[in-house]
Amino acid sequence: MHQSITDMTSPDSRQYSEVWPGGRTNHYWFDLNRDYLPLVHPETRGRVEKYHEWKPNVVTDHHEMGANTTFFFQPGVPSRNNPLTPARNYELTHKIADIHTKYLDRIGAAYFSEESFDDYYFGKGSSYPDVNGSVGILFEQAGFRGRIRETENGLRTLAYAIRNQFTVSLSTLDGALLLKKELLSFQKDFYEEALRLAESNQVKAYLFGNENDRINNNALIELLNRHQIDVYRNEKDVYLEGKNFKAGSSFIVPVKQKQFRLIQTLFEEVNTFADSAFYDISTWTFPYAYNIPFARLTSLTEVHPSADKVSAQRIRGSLTGEKSHLAYLFRWNEYLAPAALYLMQKEGLITKVASEEFTITLNGKSEKFSRGTIIIPADNQLKNHEEIYNVVVEVANKTGVDFFGVKTGRTAEGINLGSSSFILLKKPEIIMAAGNGINSREAGELWHLMDYNYQIPVCLAEPSSFRQINLSRYNVLILPGGSPVDLSGETATKIKNWVEDGGTLIVSPGAISWATRNELSKIKFKKGVEPDSTRFLSYSDRQKESSLNAIAGAIFNADMDLTHPLCYGFQQDKLPVFKTGNQVAEKLQDKFAVPVHFNSQPYLSGFVSAQNLERIHNAPVVTVESVGKGRVISFHESMAFRGMWRGTARLFSNAVIFGNTIR
Repeated sequence: MHQSITDMTSPDSRQYSEVWPGGRTNHYWFDLNRDYLPLVHPETRGRVEKYHEWKPNVVTDHHEMGANTTFFFQPGVPSRNNPLTPARNYELTHKIADIHTKYLDRIGAAYFSEESFDDYYFGKGSSYPDVNGSVGILFEQAGFRGRIRETENGLRTLAYAIRNQFTVSLSTLDGALLLKKELLSFQKDFYEEALRLAESNQVKAYLFGNENDRINNNALIELLNRHQIDVYRNEKDVYLEGKNFKAGSSFIVPVKQKQFRLIQTLFEEVNTFADSAFYDISTWTFPYAYNIPFARLTSLTEVHPSADKVSAQRIRGSLTGEKSHLAYLFRWNEYLAPAALYLMQKEGLITKVASEEFTITLNGKSEKFSRGTIIIPADNQLKNHEEIYNVVVEVANKTGVDFFGVKTGRTAEGINLGSSSFILLKKPEIIMAAGNGINSREAGELWHLMDYNYQIPVCLAEPSSFRQINLSRYNVLILPGGSPVDLSGETATKIKNWVEDGGTLIVSPGAISWATRNELSKIKFKKGVEPDSTRFLSYSDRQKESSLNAIAGAIFNADMDLTHPLCYGFQQDKLPVFKTGNQVAEKLQDKFAVPVHFNSQPYLSGFVSAQNLERIHNAPVVTVESVGKGRVISFHESMAFRGMWRGTARLFSNAVIFGNTIR
C-alpha cells in the first residue's frame, strides 16, 4: 500500500516500516519461532504434530535480519551450542554448509557463518529438530522490506533476497541427498544413543505433581505427550526433596525413553555455561514455569508407576453437597479459578472473596478453605436457587473447578460465612493500552492470558484514544511496557485522577518509569553493574563486556506473603520467577508494599553474574502502592512470559481480580 510506481529507494520511506505490532507475530502478537517447546499456540502444536509424523532428517528455517547485512547460514557461534545436541549434528551441519557455500559462490552472493546466532534454546524452528534427531538449519537474509532499497551494500531488491533463499533451499536438498546415508544413520543412532545415555544416567525418572491444581498437572502432561514423552501416574505417596507427592495426583516421567534429551532439557536446571552470551534465553525448566513441585528419582523403587501410560484428559469439576439455599464455595487454587469466577459474575451473581481462613464440615468431612476462597450467596441474587444451582454445575463442568454447596453459615473454625471478612468483588472491566509506542510482546502475553486462557474480555485501546475514552466505565487499566508518547500531559493526568477515584492501574516492567514520571509511583531502581576496570579485554572482545552482566533469561526463587490478595490461591510461600533484563527495583519503605520479593538465596537456574545475583537478593517482584482511593500494582518481571510461565501468571490475574480489595 506504500509502494510507488517509480522507484523510491530511500530507507526513510514509509514502506520499510511495518505498522504496530509488526508482521512477524500471530494473532496474540507472539513470536511463534519461540514456541516449539512451550507449545502455547495452536499453530505451533500443529507444526510439532506434523514434525513428529514425518520425523524429518533436515529442517530449514528461513528468516530475515537487518537490511545492511548480507546472508547468514548455520553453524552459529560454536561456543553457544547446547551441550545436549550431539557433536555429530554439528558435523553434518558443517558438511551441508560447504554445499551452501558452493551454491552461493556460484551466484556471487555475500554471506557469513559461525559469527552470530546460536542453537542453544531448543524452542526455535532451527533448534527443535536438533533435540529430536534431525539437523536444523537457520538462514537469515538481509531484510529489505520493499521492492527495492538503498543499503550499505548498494541497491538491493526483493528479487535478490528471494534468489538467495531459493538458492540455499536447493543446496539443502542437494546436501541432504548427498548425505542421505549419514543423515539416516545419525537419526537412528540419535535415538539408540538416547536409550544408552538414559541407562547410565544417575537420574532414572522425574516425579511431579500438585495435588491442589489438577488443571496445571494436566497441562504439563499434555505438553509432554505432544513432545512424544511418556508419562505414568504415581500410585504411592512419596516424600522427596522436602516435598509431598500424593498417590494419584503425582506423575512419573522415566528417562529411559527415546526422548531422553528432550526430557532433560524440559526438567533440568542449568548452571554451567561455555559462553556468557545468548541469542535467546539461558534456561526454561518447565516445572518451575508451571509452579509444579518436582523431584529427581535415582531409583524407580521409590515410586509405584501405573501399568498404563497416562494422557491429558479434560478436567471436569464437581459439586460436593447438594443444591444449597445458603451459598456455594470454591477454592482459588486451580489455574482456571479466575475463569470460573468471571463466568459467575457474567451471570450477574454477587461474588465475594474470603480474606481469612475457615474450616467447615461438609458431608461429614472437615474441609479447610484458605484465603481467596470464593463464596456465591444463594439469596438476594437476581437468579433463584434453581438457576444458581444450574450455573454452578455448568461452570464446574466447563472449568474443572470444584464447588461446595453449604447448608450452614456456621464454621468449625475461623470466620463464619456471613463475616465482613468476605469482601465483595467487582466484575473486572478491563482496558489495556495497545498500539503505537506499546511493547507488542508484553501486550500480547497479557491479552492472551486474560482473553484466551481465562476468557475475560479486555478492551484494547490505542494510546492516542485515551484522551477521549470515558475511563469511569473501567475498573482495571493495564499498561504494558513501551514509550507511549500519547499517554503524557493531560492524558497522564486523566489516568492519575481515575486511579485516585478508585481505579486499579497495573503496570508491566517497561511501564514503571512512566508511572514514576507521572507521580503514580515512587519506585526507584538499583544502580547497574559497572564494568570491571581491572579485567583486560582486547578491542575485538569488547562486546563480551555487556554479555557478562546481561540477564538473558534466568529463574529465581521468590518469597510470598500468602495472606496478601495478590497471593491468594498459592499453597507454598516460594515461587519460581523468570527474569529477563538487568532492571532491579529498590524496596519501598512501606513494609506491606511488597507482597512478593526475591529471597536471600534466589538462584535456581540460568546464567547470571555474581554481581547481578547480589543485586537481585531481596528485590521486589511485585510492588503495590496506594494512590488516593485506588492502587498502582507494578510487576517488575514478565508474569506471563511467552505464555508458558503459568505460575506467575496467577499473580497477574489476582491483580486484575483482587486489586480493588487491597487496603
